[in-house]
Amino acid sequence: MISLEELKHLEDLSRLEFSDEARKKILKDINSMIDFASQIQNAECENKSFIKSIDMKDLREDQPQPSLSQDEVISNAPMKRKGCFSVPRIMD
Repeated sequence: MISLEELKHLEDLSRLEFSDEARKKILKDINSMIDFASQIQNAECENKSFIKSIDMKDLREDQPQPSLSQDEVISNAPMKRKGCFSVPRIMD
């Protein structure tokens, strides 16, 4: 289980700010996840098979459908150039 102080430390490290109410909910959720992971870790799984195969006949058949046009694909891109996505240069 993690404490409120540890959560506040994580909040500082991640440069996030939460209200007291949000902290309580996050703390409850995180501790619930930790508890669940602990249950899984302690689960008895000797002599059990976890592999499940998929029968190809159970899959749907591919059906071709029209795709989006290039203009539709980049219409909401914040930056575009010559009909393509444009991103800031990160290397010289």
